[in-house]
Amino acid sequence: MIKLNGSVSRKVPIPGQEFSSQSFSAGMEAEVGNDASQDEIRAKIKEMYSILESSVKEQISSNGVHLPEEKEPISAHAEQRSNGGNGDITPNQKRLLEKLVKEQEIFGKERIALLAIKSKSEATEVIKDLIERNKNGGGGKNGK
Repeated sequence: MIKLNGSVSRKVPIPGQEFSSQSFSAGMEAEVGNDASQDEIRAKIKEMYSILESSVKEQISSNGVHLPEEKEPISAHAEQRSNGGNGDITPNQKRLLEKLVKEQEIFGKERIALLAIKSKSEATEVIKDLIERNKNGGGGKNGK
């Protein structure tokens, strides 16, 4: 017999508490015969993870936590990156832009324009420029 082990876990933010999360998990073990084909093993693994995923979702919802909408599959994100990363600015880009604007003490119209960037590709370019400006000592009003 071939033993298959699987587990699924998720961390979900605790509403109203910054930097806190709850963990939910499920695990199982299954066996397939020694003569099982690769396709049979893959099918059993897929079935296991489907069961585990639904179990974890049930745990989360039974604790009154509402999950955000399902995210795109990883392959969709990889495809988006290979297409030049067009789309909306990411939360990480937004945070980095805000940090760079604050560190470099950028004010006025330039600050408003930088913080209003919506496109991922534009944010990437501006972030590169701000980092380069910072390296060259050309940041902000105070020459930081």
